Amino acid sequence: MRGVVAGFALGVVATAIAIASSCTVDRKSEGFACSDANPCQDNDRTCVDGFCVLKDSTDANQCPSPCTSCDVANKQCTITCSNNHHCGGFSCPTGYTCNIQCSGNNVCGSINCNNAQACFITCDTTNACDSITCGDGACMISCIANGACGSINCNGTGACSVGCAGSMACGSVQCPDSCKCDVQCMAGQCGSISCPVIGGTPCTTTGVAGAPCDSTNHTGCQSC
Repeated sequence: MRGVVAGFALGVVATAIAIASSCTVDRKSEGFACSDANPCQDNDRTCVDGFCVLKDSTDANQCPSPCTSCDVANKQCTITCSNNHHCGGFSCPTGYTCNIQCSGNNVCGSINCNNAQACFITCDTTNACDSITCGDGACMISCIANGACGSINCNGTGACSVGCAGSMACGSVQCPDSCKCDVQCMAGQCGSISCPVIGGTPCTTTGVAGAPCDSTNHTGCQSC
């Protein structure tokens, strides 16, 4: 009988340990649920996949595609494309600020920043980038080699700054609805240019359509 009692006691203890252990498993709780409308209240946590997680628990594997590195909490994304890492065409993740570096022949395809908070893009070798498209977020684009970039379209209302240095460094540059558009392009360094028009006057270096865009040369050309 004592053996039976002892065995029963051991069984109870084992069950209790199992239950206690199960209580220590790290499970996502509804108390840590979050969203854009309901952000994390604890400054040490950030919202990832709908739950508040410790900031120091995030790693590179949680970076959204196509970021090569990122800061998830602050929505910052670095995209580095080179001869050793061809990126092809890609989009800056929605709501992120992207720092994009394209160094190498055909390492970047079409770059889409339509839904970005902002994009800073450098294409510094021949044929480094294909077309570049921006939306309502600010874009700063540097094409600093012969034939570095394809067409550049700042389709939204965001500020647009474009620098073209090199023979046909840029294709056509379009920013008709930008709140502040500036294009640096000497003769032969870019294709056709379309700038904002305020009160019937183009926001260009000369006040004439077709010239490089200049947000400082005419009243109302800066509305950001």
